[in-house]
Amino acid sequence: MTKSQIKAAMKVNEINGELTGSGTSWEVELADDRTMRAFCRKVAKVGGYKTGYGAWIMRPGYVSKGDWNDPASQHHY
Repeated sequence: MTKSQIKAAMKVNEINGELTGSGTSWEVELADDRTMRAFCRKVAKVGGYKTGYGAWIMRPGYVSKGDWNDPASQHHY
């Protein structure tokens, strides 16, 4: 999906988040677990990770490095 398609789907499904990037290389920051589940169910089936401050970062092609030093690997989805 492109950034404009993601924006449109988020608006239709009333999902608030910060969308950055361009073309098919995008990333969305979501506020909480409930919003992340709604995003994955209604907008895009992508992976991501939970940040240290509780937000979710979702992006196409996300793959956890599986390394304990990778902060994303502790919270990946």
